[in-house]
This record gives sequence, structure tokens and C-alpha cells, in this order.
Amino acid sequence: MPSLGGAAPTLVVHVDAADYASGSSAGWATIPGIDAPISASVASHTACTGTIQRVLFDEGRIVGISVTDRVFTVHQRRAIIARDKECLIPGCHVPASWCEIHHVTEHARGGPTHTDNGVPLCWHHHRTLDRSGWEIRMIGGIPQIRGPGWWDPDQRWRTPRATLDTLTRTRV
Repeated sequence: MPSLGGAAPTLVVHVDAADYASGSSAGWATIPGIDAPISASVASHTACTGTIQRVLFDEGRIVGISVTDRVFTVHQRRAIIARDKECLIPGCHVPASWCEIHHVTEHARGGPTHTDNGVPLCWHHHRTLDRSGWEIRMIGGIPQIRGPGWWDPDQRWRTPRATLDTLTRTRV
């Protein structure tokens, strides 16, 4: 994890070139300061808010190196925090300044690192979003959320209350 002024973590991911080409989540990753390798899926979650450096190997030879900087800038974070105020999941009141900024359309799938594609999620909701039943989308730069069936049997898209309050104040 970062040791210089709160910089985002940098992951060096080691993966076989054939696994990478196939899109397989097999493989392993290492994080500086941690001796044991971790699974590629754990590395993917950790990398969601940091920089990714890929090193491709083929039979022990380095065949590719890439670096993807997909971290929201401090200015983008401040703007998203001002818009959304807290974790986007209804009922979770973790202040947005304590949250991670989530790419609504994943960066790996072409989602831009832009305020129109970022929302604050607390650590727990960010780590469990893919299996929790919560869905997030952006309409004109405004986040909307749809809860799982146990929370909303009608499965309606809603603009979170804190975001609505911000929109109301800015239109006056």
C-alpha cells in the first residue's frame, strides 16, 4: 500500500501471456511488501482505485509492459464528493471523503476517468458491488442506483438523496 503522501497503490501484475490473451482471471499478482502472491481477481479489486502496470511473460521472457493510470485526480475527487456527499448505496452514510471513487463503467471496459463516470463507494460496498445486487448507472453525469430485489421488489432506478439535495441547491 502507499507509503509516499497517500499516493494510490501501484500493482505489478504477473500473468502468463496466453492467460492474458484469453481474458482468463487465472494467474497471480504480487504487491510490494507482501510476500505471498494473490489471485488475479484480488489484484483486480485492489487495482480499481490505483495504477496498473502489466508485465506479460511468455516462457519466462518479458514480452510486454504497460502502465495504465486510471486514478481520479484530487480535483475530480473533490467534485464527486461535493456532488454525492456520501457512499452512493442507500442507508450507508460513510462520508464521500472517506470513500473510494468507483468507475461506473469499468476502466478496463473503456470507461473514462471522468466525473461523469465516478461515484463514491465505501470500502465494503466497493468490494462487494459485483455480487451484492446493487446496480449503478450514470444519466447525464448524475448517478442512479437500483437495489437488489430484497431492498426494492419493483427494481426502480433512483437518484440518491444526497445527490438530489445537491441538484436542488444548485438550481436555485
